[in-house]
Amino acid sequence: MELPNVLWIGAPPGAGKTTVARLLARRHGLRWYSSDTKTWEHRDRALAAGVTLPDRGPGSAHYDRRPMMIDDLRSLPASPLIVADGPLTPGMVESRPDITRQAVWLVPSKEVQHTRLRIRHPEGVPPAYLQSWESMVRKFEESGITGIRVDHLTVAETLREVERVFAVHLGRGPTAGSLEERRALIRHGNQALLAQYLSPSARPLSTVDPGERVRTFDCECAEVSCDALIDLRVSEAAAAVASAPPTILAPGHGN
Repeated sequence: MELPNVLWIGAPPGAGKTTVARLLARRHGLRWYSSDTKTWEHRDRALAAGVTLPDRGPGSAHYDRRPMMIDDLRSLPASPLIVADGPLTPGMVESRPDITRQAVWLVPSKEVQHTRLRIRHPEGVPPAYLQSWESMVRKFEESGITGIRVDHLTVAETLREVERVFAVHLGRGPTAGSLEERRALIRHGNQALLAQYLSPSARPLSTVDPGERVRTFDCECAEVSCDALIDLRVSEAAAAVASAPPTILAPGHGN
């Protein structure tokens, strides 16, 4: 089985897959991988391969990112387990039917998805996101992957359901045990988020100011019970990760 160390969480935009994946990784000592954090790196790789892309934006609709995702995951250490959130597609399932045993779909209703997206994007939801529900749900129904309907679930309840689906894998491991290992994994995730947020600001035609953008990072205290998130300006987070963890900490979460 290829990538037996990867647990996959798929969902349409707005279902909460990234939030749940981050929490699952922190609670169980897993490595978190999100395709969103690789958006701009994948764009650069596509351009280098000769793909013609628009001047603005990531251009993800113009090429297939799946091989790049698989390459990313292959390049990561085999231990501990990886929880990956991103576009889990029928093509991936068809090429790797074993994935159905280590994957889960989070499925919101169309109404709930659109409500969440409008809250997340008050300046305007990308049209592709609003058009994604039908195709994504159809893919889920055809895939044979376990699904969790999330409309009436809190984040904590959704996390418990995902833990139930992955219970055998989580019990078998491997997972990070020591505080230092867990802390290093959380730092890895924060660095991935930072790279995602900084990259657009460094590109031609960009008007993004990383000093003013506020984004959410994970507390690096690495206690099993901690689910704290910290809102920081991207420039503040960049300064914080210049030193060894823990430097991104919720109030009262010390060494």
